[in-house]
Order: sequence, then C-alpha cells, then structure tokens
Amino acid sequence: MVRMQDLMKSFADLEKESEEQKNKPAAATPPPPPPPPPPSNSASFSNLEAIKKAIQENLGPKAAKLLSTEQKRAETPKITPTPPPVTPSTPPIVTITQPEAVSATALKEIQSSDDAIASQLYMTLHREFSQVVQDIKDKKPISPQPLEKLIPKIYEAVTKDEYLFLKAIQRKRYGTWLISHSVNVTIFAVKVGIGLKYDRDKLLRLGLAAFLHDVGMTAVPNSIIFKHGKLNSAEFAVVKEHPLHGYELLKHLKNDYPYIVETALQEQEREDGSGYPQGLSGENIREFAKIVGIVDVFEALVHGRAYREGFITYNAIQKIIEQRSKQFNAKYIRALINSVSMYPVGSLVKLSTDEIARVISVNSQRPMRPIVELLTDADGVKLRAPIRINLEEEPLIYIVKPIEEA
Repeated sequence: MVRMQDLMKSFADLEKESEEQKNKPAAATPPPPPPPPPPSNSASFSNLEAIKKAIQENLGPKAAKLLSTEQKRAETPKITPTPPPVTPSTPPIVTITQPEAVSATALKEIQSSDDAIASQLYMTLHREFSQVVQDIKDKKPISPQPLEKLIPKIYEAVTKDEYLFLKAIQRKRYGTWLISHSVNVTIFAVKVGIGLKYDRDKLLRLGLAAFLHDVGMTAVPNSIIFKHGKLNSAEFAVVKEHPLHGYELLKHLKNDYPYIVETALQEQEREDGSGYPQGLSGENIREFAKIVGIVDVFEALVHGRAYREGFITYNAIQKIIEQRSKQFNAKYIRALINSVSMYPVGSLVKLSTDEIARVISVNSQRPMRPIVELLTDADGVKLRAPIRINLEEEPLIYIVKPIEEA
C-alpha cells in the first residue's frame, strides 16, 4: 500500500529522537538542533492529501481502517543503534573509494543495456500479438501457445527493473491501438499479480488472460475507436458488444483455457454491477477479470484517447481512487497502487527544494522515496553534472509533483 505519510518524517519524531539523544551520556560535541518544520498547510501536499483522503473515503470502512493501521505503523520512528565509541588507542579506519564519476559512468552503461533489452522484448510482444490480430482477420482460430512462452520473460523483466514497465507507460501507441493496449495491459497485470504474491503458474495464466482480454475489439470500427469526442448512445452500444465478440473468438479454448474465456467475457463487469455485458457484481466476477478490468482502465488513462491526452501515472491512480473506487474491489485498488510505480524509473519530478530531478531507482518498500539525480537547481539552471540523492535518507526533501517531459 502506498503510504502517504511516507512523504517525509514528521518533525514530532525528529524532536523525539533529539530528546532521546539528550538523555544519553554526554558526547564530545552536542547534536545540532532539528531544523524548523515546513508550514503544515503547504500547498505542495495538496495532490497527495487528495489521494489519501480519497482512499479513506472511497475504499470503505474496512479499507480505511487498514490504511489507518498502516499509517500508525509507518509513523513509528526508526531508531538507529549508536555505534560503539572508538578508543583513543585505535585510530579510525579511512576507506578510499573510487571517484563518483567512474561508478556513475559504469551504472549508466548498465542502465543503457537494460533499457535496450526491455525495448527488444517490448517490440517482440507487439509482433507476437500482431499475429493474433492477423489470425482473427484471416478467420483462423486463436492459439495462445506463442503468447504463453512470453509471460515468463515479462515476469523476469518486471521483477528485475522498471524499464519494461516504463516502456508500457511512456511509449506512444503505434501499430494498431489494440496491439499496444493489449501488450501494456499484460505488463501491468503481471506486475499487479506479483504484488498479490501469485505463484509462477498463476502469473502465467493471468498474463495470458490479459493478453487476449480485448480481442473482441477487432469487431469495433476504427471510426468509433478513434472518434474525437464522446461516443453517442448507438456508438457506445457497439463498444459494449465487444466482450461477447471476444467470447465467440475464444470459446474453442474453454476446456483447456477457461480463465482466458471468462476474463474476455467479464473484464468490463464492475464490482457495483454497473458494468457490461451481463451486469455482474461482487463475487460473481472472476478474479482475473477484476484485475484485468482495473489495469485496463489504468492503461486507458495513462495513454489517453483520441479526444484527450493521457494522464501521468500519479494522476491516473488518483483518478481511479477518486472516481472509480466503487467499481473495483479495494483489494485490487491497493494491489495496483503497490505494484505500479508512482514515479517510474526515468520519469521527471519536482522536489520540495524547487529542483528538478530524474528518478533512477525505485524503492519498492517506500515508493514515494526513490533515488533521484538532480538535473537543475532551484532557479531552473541546468547542473553541469547530475547530483544523486537517495530520498529515503533525506527526510526533509520530498517529491512535490511529477513532471511530463516536453
């Protein structure tokens, strides 16, 4: 669960730690006083407070209680043991490290290689699903076997680093809309499944179901898919038929792959019964359909439509929490928040110091506190060399908002 109090350590905690230090035996040099706290009504917290409030209000009493419990647990200060004093007879050991420029260069080469591998896999996923679309056009039965071989590669990629996830977030849709959408939903679904601690076999099945969830959209005309503006009632009625078209295209798999057929038929059903085509609700909707349903909406939000721009990750999650919390089970909303990166590797962010930084590493335990590289100073002047900061170790510096690249 993303912990909103994780934005910065409270100054009450800092004062408490300071008091504890005062009660210890006097040291040679007294600890410096804690820095003054920032204004409690700072506007920079507005978006994050909105998410926190929306979660507590919209996920129901049980979920809100869970969030409150997690907040109290996270607010417990982390006490670092005091190292033993160095006796005068034992001189301190001085460790000489290599210059930062050397390690930074090596890291950049590794990151470039990992990014290239992720790009190659991302294009492979597009090519394989393009064949599925071609088979549908040629009236050939859909075969899941070629896609089945790719799910372990997706699993390995998203558990290793954020590069494949970042491709799915940042790349413009190309080829056909359906191909890119299906690939992205598969990547997001596998990440959510990992967050739910699915075993390898269950992740394989979830990935296959996600890959083929929207094959029924091949029956929807491009004039509707790419329409600039809101669909009229007749056009929306055509779109609402796509789960049934998907069922017809996949029903020959219901003996060997029943979960694929069920997911395609139910992924547009909603927890409160407001979905289609059958108006199912609650426990009548299959688990995979619930997961694919929420990541399908997330994918649509981050990539937009013909009539609007996509939202950045942070705001897409905010939209789901604030506007769609009744449509999805709270368990899967939490899984989405915990699994997808609020600030993916490579994304730009503005810090509380007014500096601009790029995220270079995600902290899975504290996703609001990644490692970043400063690119500009507080006046917007580009730095001659990036400066790396681990926000987990800097409680007084936090991310104010994400920034879209020009």
